[in-house]
Amino acid sequence: MRSLNSLKNIATSIGTTIILALLGFFTRKIFIDSLGEEYLGLNGLLLNIIGMLSLVEGGIGTSIVYNLYKPLADHDEPKIIALIQLYRRIYRYIALGVFLLSLCIYPFLNILIKGGEDLSYVSIVYFIFVFNNLIGYLMADKWSLINSDQKQYKLAGYNLTYQILLNLVKIAILYYFKNYVLFLAVELIFTLGYNLLVIKKVNTLYPYVNTSIKYPIDQATKKNIVTNVKALFLYSIGGYLLHSTDNIIISAYVGIGIVGLYSNYTLITGQLKSLTKPIFAGVKDSVGNLVASEGEDKQHKVFNVLYMINFCLVSFVVVLMYNTINPFISWWVGTEYLLPQYIVAIICINYYVDEIRSSIMTYKTVSGIFDADKYVVLITAVINLVVSLTLVHYYGLAGVLLGTSISVLLTASWNWPRLVYKYTFKRSPQIYYIKYVIFIAVTVGLCFITQFTNDSLFSCEGRYDFVTIIMRGCVCLIACAAVFFLMFSRTQSFKYLTDIAKGLYYNFKTTH
Repeated sequence: MRSLNSLKNIATSIGTTIILALLGFFTRKIFIDSLGEEYLGLNGLLLNIIGMLSLVEGGIGTSIVYNLYKPLADHDEPKIIALIQLYRRIYRYIALGVFLLSLCIYPFLNILIKGGEDLSYVSIVYFIFVFNNLIGYLMADKWSLINSDQKQYKLAGYNLTYQILLNLVKIAILYYFKNYVLFLAVELIFTLGYNLLVIKKVNTLYPYVNTSIKYPIDQATKKNIVTNVKALFLYSIGGYLLHSTDNIIISAYVGIGIVGLYSNYTLITGQLKSLTKPIFAGVKDSVGNLVASEGEDKQHKVFNVLYMINFCLVSFVVVLMYNTINPFISWWVGTEYLLPQYIVAIICINYYVDEIRSSIMTYKTVSGIFDADKYVVLITAVINLVVSLTLVHYYGLAGVLLGTSISVLLTASWNWPRLVYKYTFKRSPQIYYIKYVIFIAVTVGLCFITQFTNDSLFSCEGRYDFVTIIMRGCVCLIACAAVFFLMFSRTQSFKYLTDIAKGLYYNFKTTH
């Protein structure tokens, strides 16, 4: 049942993401042609500012979701209701806090926008972003319930319909009206309507939570939530300073136009992440169940399988990006929107360093390891800010981006495995570190080999055509598949994975 639910969530998430990615790229193309790179940069900057406002949440949601796993598995309705009621109550206060904080930030917007003095309607645009964000906080209890219960696939139809209609209307507005405010206002209306549909669906799936009777939280659970929230608040601050300050620094020191150029690259990396993240999001709750019910040997065995999958996915995506991201952008929006190849290399490094932690982060989260490294997250964030603000004066955009990978490599990349191996697997993390170094070497080698091959076979002066991009991607796929098969085909992890696949196939045949 764990594997089947995970597979359903993964399949629906990836299928939906592919469709939405295609729509997203088309919408971005129309956005650039209609409004230009300055408005694109403003869009990215305001998203980062909204991310800063989310620090008010402080990790409360993650802590409560963690505490929902067991009562959902045990069908403990009173405890589920108590947690959801607490969640709903807290998030109403959070929504109010976010709104008040947004009012405090508003007077300083002009300081953060370098080179965007001619942008109009900034005030209206800002508050549309704020209200769109507030809807998520007011809906948080519904989303937490369906996510914790691994029933995200039941909302896939709603999500797909909402996203398709929204993007089609946004494209029409950009094409016919070229109005950024109307573009955002429509998104706000659609988001509100979609969330009302989700409320109705969740209420149908979990009718017992719709009660006016107040259910208290037991002291042990309350203590656990408070402890985790204290740690997760530091995680929130550290995570924001690490991942969401780049556009603000780039806008303030380099220019809003460069934020626009860079945002095309982050759109691509974001879409690629959205294709791989469902795999780990889909198995997270299954892993949580595994950690709660199985011994350390079984947990470590499954982790090795996830680590193998993690590496294969991330390594392939990095090799693919290194070879095709600039050709794709030249075909998609034009050569005038290209960044140098050394910037692409740094983007690939950041992607690898961040995403290769997905498997270890899954175990860390479901094991409830939040308090043990709460200060390390802040140290990572401080290193990132110091390095970024120092290097931006010498290397511009490259200096800001290097700050992220340097800070993570110096801290979380080795500390997260140490904690998971100590508290969950109860063994030395040495084998993890050895694999980590080998995996980096293999990925770098594949980047150089495939780039040399592609430049020899499919090089192009000026703007690339789509067929050439596909051919370059095929070279990456063949090279990576061959190397990965040679690396893993005789390992226990590969055999374990093939056995699971055979079992799922057998179950599918017998039930259809």
